[in-house]
Amino acid sequence: MSRRLLDPSGYEGRALGPLAGLSAGAGEGATAMRYAVYGDLGSRDAIALVLGLDAMGLDFDFVAETPALSLALASRAGRDAGPYLRTPEGFVLGELAAILDHLERMHPDRPWRPTTPVRRICGRLLEDWIELWLPLWPERSAAIVEGLAAHLARSGFLLGRKPWRADAALAAWLEADVLVDPALRAHVEARAPGLIAFGTRVRAAVRGGGRGDAGGEKREVAAPRPGAQSVRSAAPADDDAIPLSLLAVLGELAHDYHGYLEANRAALAEGEERVELDLGFGPMVLPAWPEHEARRAAIGREIAGLPAATRRAVRQMLEPLGAWRALALPQAGGELELGDPRSL
Repeated sequence: MSRRLLDPSGYEGRALGPLAGLSAGAGEGATAMRYAVYGDLGSRDAIALVLGLDAMGLDFDFVAETPALSLALASRAGRDAGPYLRTPEGFVLGELAAILDHLERMHPDRPWRPTTPVRRICGRLLEDWIELWLPLWPERSAAIVEGLAAHLARSGFLLGRKPWRADAALAAWLEADVLVDPALRAHVEARAPGLIAFGTRVRAAVRGGGRGDAGGEKREVAAPRPGAQSVRSAAPADDDAIPLSLLAVLGELAHDYHGYLEANRAALAEGEERVELDLGFGPMVLPAWPEHEARRAAIGREIAGLPAATRRAVRQMLEPLGAWRALALPQAGGELELGDPRSL
C-alpha cells in the first residue's frame, strides 16, 4: 500500500479529468489503479477517509483541495463539501459514509467493519453516533469522553483489541473537533488523558497491519443475552462478542442519540423541520435531519435481513440497553415490503 501527497497548483482552472491532481510525470498506466482523495487533511471526514484507505491497504494519492478543484469536484460528485474520492475508474464520490460503503462493496476481501453480526451492528451504531450526534452537542460530549476513555483503557479500541471503522470516526472527531478547541482539550487532558493519543494509536494499528477480527483474544466480553443462539453466521470462526465495558457506552448512545432518532423520525413523518425533545437535560430544539433517518433505517434493514436466530441475538444484546426500539421502526415516509420482518 502506498500513498502520495500531491500539489494541485498546476491544475488550477483545468477540467477535472481522470488524472487530475496527479504528478505531471505519471502516465495513465501508472495511475489507472489508484484512488485519489481531495480534501483538507485537518477536516474530520478527510481524516476518517484516509484512515479507512490505509486500513484497507488501498493505494491512493492525497490532493489538497483548492477553490478551482472544489467547483469541479462538487459538480462531479453532487456534493458541496469534501472530501471527495476519485475512483480508479474516474468516478468522483462525495460524502464520507457513502464513500466508505462504496469501498466496502468494491473490496469485500478487505473489511473495515466487523464481519460478524453483533459486532458489525454495534460498530454501525457507534459510527453514526460519533459522526452525526457527538459534534452537535459539545457540552454533553465533554462528559461522554470520560466514559469512552474508561472503556478504551480496558479494551484498547471500541470493539476490542483491533480498530475498525468506528475507531477511525472517533479518532477523526477527537483530532478535528475536540483537541483543537482549547476548553475541550483541557477537559480531555484533565479527565480523559488517554484519548489525546488515540488517533496516533489507530494510525499505528492500521498502518502496521494490527487490525482485523479479534478471534482468539483473551478479554472480558459481553456475549448475547441468555437464551440467544449462536450468531456466528457470516464467519463461523470469528468471535462475535463485544467488550463488556462497551455496554456502558452503548447505554449512553441509546439514551441520547436513539432518543433523538425516534423523535426525528416522527417529525419527518409529519413534515416538520424541527425536533423538540427533552433527554433529561432540559428542553432542546434540533433540526429534523433526513440523513440521520436514512442511516437509522439502513441499520434496521440490515438487521431485518439477518437470519431469525441471528436477529434475535442482536436484539437481545441491544434491547436491554435501549438501543433497539429506534432500529425496529420503519423508515419515515416509506412502506415496508411484506417480506420484511418489521412489517409483522
